[in-house]
Amino acid sequence: MERAILIHFDKTTGSVKVEAEGFEGLTCLAATQPFEEALGVVEDERIYKDESAPQLRTTNSSQTRLRQ
Repeated sequence: MERAILIHFDKTTGSVKVEAEGFEGLTCLAATQPFEEALGVVEDERIYKDESAPQLRTTNSSQTRLRQ
C-alpha cells in the first residue's frame, strides 16, 4: 500500500488536520510529527485509525503507551 500524509485545511474554521495513510502501527506518528509541529496541530486531538489501534494501550491517566 502506498503511504501518504494528507493535510486538510478548513477555510471556515481555520482548523488543520494532518492524516497518515498506509502506515503500519505507530510509524504514522513519526511521519506526521514534523508537519504537526510546523502547523501547530495539538497532539491531544489525535484520532488513531484501526490499523494503529492494536499497538496502543491507554492507561487510566490518559497516557498512551507503546507495547514492547
